[in-house]
Amino acid sequence: MKKFVDEKANLLCPKCKKDIEVSYKDILTHKEAICKKCGSGHKFSSSDRSSLRSAVSNYERAQDNFGNAMQKLIKGADVL
Repeated sequence: MKKFVDEKANLLCPKCKKDIEVSYKDILTHKEAICKKCGSGHKFSSSDRSSLRSAVSNYERAQDNFGNAMQKLIKGADVL
């Protein structure tokens, strides 16, 4: 299963309005996302990146819990 942090997001360049494609992992590990067309971009604060890191962790944990619950449901289901 593909990890959520590998998913891509598009950020709108504040200058030229083109998409800046980044993964959530890029946002978590880099301080900025730079537009390949014009060189402008977005800077991410460490506190915002920390909040995102926590949210991603919670999201991935919830996905695991959901998957485990579904497996338990399927194993306990009556066969017709």
